[in-house]
Amino acid sequence: MLSTHPPRLARALRALADQQLDALVLTPGPDLQYLTGFTHGHAGERLLALVLRADGGSRWVVPAMNVAQVRPHAAEDHPVISWSDADTYFPALADALAGAKSIAFDEEARAGFLLDLISIAPAARLHKSSSIIRPLRIRKDASELAALRIAAAAADKTIGEAISFCRPDRTENQIDQDLRAALLANGPGQSIAFTIIASGPNGAHPHHETASRAVQEGDIVILDFGTREPGGYPSDITVTCSVGEPAAPDARRIYKIVYDAQQAALAAVRPGVTAEAVDRAARSVIEKAGLGAHFLHRTGHGLGLAIHEHPYIVAGNTQPLEEGMVFSIEPGIYLPGRFGVRLEVITAVGRDGAVLLNAPSAAELPIVGQ
Repeated sequence: MLSTHPPRLARALRALADQQLDALVLTPGPDLQYLTGFTHGHAGERLLALVLRADGGSRWVVPAMNVAQVRPHAAEDHPVISWSDADTYFPALADALAGAKSIAFDEEARAGFLLDLISIAPAARLHKSSSIIRPLRIRKDASELAALRIAAAAADKTIGEAISFCRPDRTENQIDQDLRAALLANGPGQSIAFTIIASGPNGAHPHHETASRAVQEGDIVILDFGTREPGGYPSDITVTCSVGEPAAPDARRIYKIVYDAQQAALAAVRPGVTAEAVDRAARSVIEKAGLGAHFLHRTGHGLGLAIHEHPYIVAGNTQPLEEGMVFSIEPGIYLPGRFGVRLEVITAVGRDGAVLLNAPSAAELPIVGQ
């Protein structure tokens, strides 16, 4: 296990005790990776889980075929209990949870596992695993911030190339292929987290699925992309450009409004400010311009081992920001049938305010060919 994992496991066990919960059950995903480094996610319908017990009886419940992959990630006092397809995991899980009256269960696990747990321990009170894990993961330590910066560097190096790929008569799919190749070249050892290319009217859909549309002269193009560094931490950046002079006469004005909204949100970031106050800072700029109805999503999302995680920068989230939190600031305006503009950066909360982890957005609309 990496040196960061035993302290994380210890904090999770303390949180169990503090909340008077008997057990925590985690299956493969970001939470399990955070605590143990284990990332193998191919157990499928076979339960693979770490059961942490406040009474010290922690153990792994693992399909026989996965034992060798789990052992390097298991703490010395967390035995790996295997089960066979013939036996099923019911006996092993029942034994691991014997006597537990309150269980925090992985809320991102398969629903079938939860239903099986209910049948195994019908009297137990069930809680969301996030009650234990979210407070641990929401603030990034120095090693996590370093990993996020490594991933961000690959995306930053690719911004200029990404914009240059947007030329007339090239399809979104062709741009996407070039972008993916450039990201891998600029981030040796990294993998692609995701890419979105949305040109012209497709840009009015915030999560457009990259398609076969050919880019036209004068199109506004949104490019949203990211990589993962070897430890699993991602980058996430969005830039918007114009293919030659924009055909839409208001394109530069819309871009400037989105940029100003982003800058207002960044200026609002500091410890103690609520997440919703940062959202309000961005949203008020767009609303003042009369375009509030075209800002269709929250201002940002947390970034860590998952690309979307807490804290969410959205109305109604009264959680105060804390130093070490990391999230996107990505306001957008989406005009149906015409185009969209979104600008995204990733910021950490520093002692005195926002600390960008990637390149800042361009203050003016980038024009391909100029």
